[in-house]
Amino acid sequence: MKRSFAKFEERLRAGALHAELTKRALAHHVSLRELYEGVDRAPSITAARHAVYAWLSKKGKGVNEIARLFDRMPNGVSRMLKR
Repeated sequence: MKRSFAKFEERLRAGALHAELTKRALAHHVSLRELYEGVDRAPSITAARHAVYAWLSKKGKGVNEIARLFDRMPNGVSRMLKR
């Protein structure tokens, strides 16, 4: 799977999620790029991803939809949501 931040932003804008996800990422002191591409071990990025994934899940998005949106594997998203 080839990851692209530009395509990620396009998907967010197409789904009208760009502004909301940017706001939620910045609330955790993380940029949208770090939320998408950042290392998995950084505590701030992990906390921001958890918050964003949980919010998307509450909005009715499934694990597969969230994984496709962020170009991630569904099992990683599922694991993050179980915390």
